[in-house]
Amino acid sequence: MLLTFPVTINGYFEGEYVSQKSRLPVAWDMWNPKNYFEMKISAKPFPGIDAYTSIAALSNGNGTRLYLNQGHITFHKSNFEITYFSREDRYWISSPLLFLVQTDRVKDDSWGPKGEGFRYDFWDIFKFRGAIIGSKFKTWDGEAYLAYLERPITRFFQLGTIYLKKDWRGGDPPTFNSVYSLNGKLHVKGPLNLRFEVAKSIHPAQITQKKSDDYAYEIELRSVRIKNILIAGNLFNYGLDFIDEFSNKFNKDFDREFDRKGVYGEIIYLVPGKAINLVYKTRWYKSRYDESKIPPVKETYYSRWWNYGEIYMEYYGGVNSRFFVESTIDTQETWNHLYFEVGGENNVMKLRLQYKIMDIGINRKGRSVFYSIGERHLVGVELRVNITDYLHFYGRSAIGMGTGRDWESLFLQLAYRRFQNTEILLEYGEPSHTDGDIVNDWDIAYNPYQRVEDRVKLLVKFWF
Repeated sequence: MLLTFPVTINGYFEGEYVSQKSRLPVAWDMWNPKNYFEMKISAKPFPGIDAYTSIAALSNGNGTRLYLNQGHITFHKSNFEITYFSREDRYWISSPLLFLVQTDRVKDDSWGPKGEGFRYDFWDIFKFRGAIIGSKFKTWDGEAYLAYLERPITRFFQLGTIYLKKDWRGGDPPTFNSVYSLNGKLHVKGPLNLRFEVAKSIHPAQITQKKSDDYAYEIELRSVRIKNILIAGNLFNYGLDFIDEFSNKFNKDFDREFDRKGVYGEIIYLVPGKAINLVYKTRWYKSRYDESKIPPVKETYYSRWWNYGEIYMEYYGGVNSRFFVESTIDTQETWNHLYFEVGGENNVMKLRLQYKIMDIGINRKGRSVFYSIGERHLVGVELRVNITDYLHFYGRSAIGMGTGRDWESLFLQLAYRRFQNTEILLEYGEPSHTDGDIVNDWDIAYNPYQRVEDRVKLLVKFWF
């Protein structure tokens, strides 16, 4: 008996050729030319089974290598699905308020996800739905376990729970981080919802004996509507020892939002009959944790109060503008920022202009302070033009003007898309300096030593 089943083969090629100005006697030199080829194979050998693999070849200045890029095999029925995967990002779990899972912290990223494991999803089983994930880290010795379970209790109320565990080798016990969470949502009426989430953490780096410091909770009331006014707010309390290695928010290497007790609120006013939105947001908290100090835990509390006001307007002809004022009051200073943006687009072009003043009034006379580079004025521009149906120009630039120093960044791109499944790009400069919304990108807003990169790159891309 001859067994046949459908197989789909797709592929991708990218050639990258860079010429960069250097300090060597040769003014311009070729730097690490790269050719990358990827073949993607999908198959359905039996009903309910899908398989996929991606094989890649990379040739650059370090030689040529062939490797397995990604792969999975999935078995699914009407109310469940189980997948074995390798080098894929399949770690998403909904944590509505505390954001306990950031997939970048789980997927073992090293120029792409490297972890491998399984994921089991199910739904409509006695009204339950959920997922179980087990994964092995490949760049170091450890495992990740994640699970969640949800069920509607009534038409208006549902409950959910999350379990997370990160295991590693070495060190004094416990050599793991576990997090347990309970969350719920109550639908009151219309857009009005009440949410809550509470979680407990176990981690070897916890420093206090108080059990309450191992917990974090947050309660949110969202979309209270009074005619054209929308109101939302929440209360939060994050323990000093609530550590979650799978998050950014409660991770010692990232956002470090430890020991925060506070409130958040926002009001949005939709101007009747006009394309105008007025927005006000505020957030206040107190804490003993200050990462800029050694040791970071203080004996007394300090507070931080953030305020934000915005006006967004749309005009005829596809033009829009945005203006906001932002202020933060903490133990060092009162930090004030002002921002204005205007832009518009049509079938031929898109233009956006930005102007921002940061840390208004700080360090104007050039006196060095450790906590700020001082008041600075930032100007940004973004332009996209469809020259023809096949030739497109894109560019963005930013200039920073501070106390005694100016800095700048530039990125230009010419794209040719004449042939089907083919793209040719000619680029100048460094795109990463301004890819976070131009003047709002950290590389421009906080780095006064930024300079235009004298780099020309030719990219050739082909799909089949």
